[in-house]
Amino acid sequence: MMREKFVALDWLRFALAMYLVLFHTLKDAYPPIRELPVLHSLLSIGFFSTSTFFVLSGFLLTHVYLRRPDNDGAARLGTGKGVFWIKRFASLYPIHIFALLIALPLMMSNSASTGDIMVAPNTNVWGPDELDHAERPLGASGMLTNLGLHLTLTHAWNPIYTAFNSPSWSLSALMFFYLVFPFAAPLIGRNRRPTLLLAALLGVYLIPALIVFFGFSNSVIGHGLLHRNPLIRLPEFLAGMTLHRLWVLHRTTLQAWMRSGWLPAALLLIAGSFSLAAWAHLSVRGPWYYLFHNGLLLPSQLVLVLLCALYQPDPESRLAKLGQRLGVASLSIFALHIPLNLIASRAEKLLMSAIEIVTSEASWSMLIPLASDTHRSLWLYPVFLFVVVAGSVLFQEQLVNRTRQWIIRHSVDRQRFRHPVSR
Repeated sequence: MMREKFVALDWLRFALAMYLVLFHTLKDAYPPIRELPVLHSLLSIGFFSTSTFFVLSGFLLTHVYLRRPDNDGAARLGTGKGVFWIKRFASLYPIHIFALLIALPLMMSNSASTGDIMVAPNTNVWGPDELDHAERPLGASGMLTNLGLHLTLTHAWNPIYTAFNSPSWSLSALMFFYLVFPFAAPLIGRNRRPTLLLAALLGVYLIPALIVFFGFSNSVIGHGLLHRNPLIRLPEFLAGMTLHRLWVLHRTTLQAWMRSGWLPAALLLIAGSFSLAAWAHLSVRGPWYYLFHNGLLLPSQLVLVLLCALYQPDPESRLAKLGQRLGVASLSIFALHIPLNLIASRAEKLLMSAIEIVTSEASWSMLIPLASDTHRSLWLYPVFLFVVVAGSVLFQEQLVNRTRQWIIRHSVDRQRFRHPVSR
């Protein structure tokens, strides 16, 4: 049976990835943005993007892989666990490794001491600036340890700092979610009260945030655990899976609600929640970060994914096909935008310095010193965004997809032969 396509979810995946690009590369890099506090705060809720992506991933994986046979109605995976894990590994690992190969030399050449990888402890940026944020070189042992963590996609479990390509911790978390999925999916697929399960997941997810909120110390390890520990972030993914169960059981009712006037209320919840988080960043800050980061925004994220799932435009339109390509490339955008930003920064500064030398007849020996003192131009930022999107789509389609197909071709058939799925 052909599975229906979620055109709006493809576009949502792309939009979430692009917001994360703005969060990491725009809000603090350009003085005109920093001088507009409201805009700066609206661009500072990057965790909304990552959390929504985890919810969306749980929803889509459940839709693709969970089957409900007609004979007994029992929910079960449409493929064996081994085949599922191979397919998810083949989709994720090439993105991470190829991006890591690009990022490593860039990070090594970006430090004051060429050849060193610099890291800084991660803390709550909403909190008081009372901790030492100075960058330090990893050293040989730290380099080897972090390479091992990255090669095994376990670096999200490091609560102290992110190394090499900081946004890639989300890929590490996703790999853990994929390991959990075959065990959780059949259980969630049999649940008859998904609304209660969603409420329970929200409550569980809020517990660590409440502990940190009431005992706020801005500790490095506490922040790292809440920020990216896969076990603590797991409720978001499970909530996405449960949302799919809600969609399966009550789709007709939900569509009727939207047609009867609930759509404006749903949109208001999403916009209001995001705006409230931006206001908190602008005005109250402190430990409120953890409540917004780990739970308070989850209802609005669930509603956003649900609205996109309920909205079904023509899946054969050109816009839908473009959205599918961009949505598939969203994880590549997650993984590539920091390395591409480093390349773009250097190229832009060199270009602007070269123009200054040509127009002022200065010596070309001044190119590097001039580039070091040059600030990036906000007018060129759209060019950078285009490069990120185009480069990520090509990276996904020409490199990642081919590597994925090679891995599956050499692994899945063997796995199916050894462990056939029971029918």
